[in-house]
Amino acid sequence: MSNFIYKCVPVPDVVHTGRKGKDLHSHAVSTYEKIINDAASDGWELVNIDTVTSVQQPGCLAGLFGSKAETVEFKLLVFKKPA
Repeated sequence: MSNFIYKCVPVPDVVHTGRKGKDLHSHAVSTYEKIINDAASDGWELVNIDTVTSVQQPGCLAGLFGSKAETVEFKLLVFKKPA
């Protein structure tokens, strides 16, 4: 049985390109591709892409003025490599 170490990297759920055009999808793909290839060059293997949801409570002052908890979702790339 092999032992592995794991690394989790949060990545943008939405990739902002700043302009319209046919290159929108390729820019989003290349953003993820660069993150994955950078990790792979250090020996990390991509094993999963998850969507993680977290709930952020408002601060004390914001809570006094009626702010509610905010739900935030983001993508998480999970990598592994031998220990």
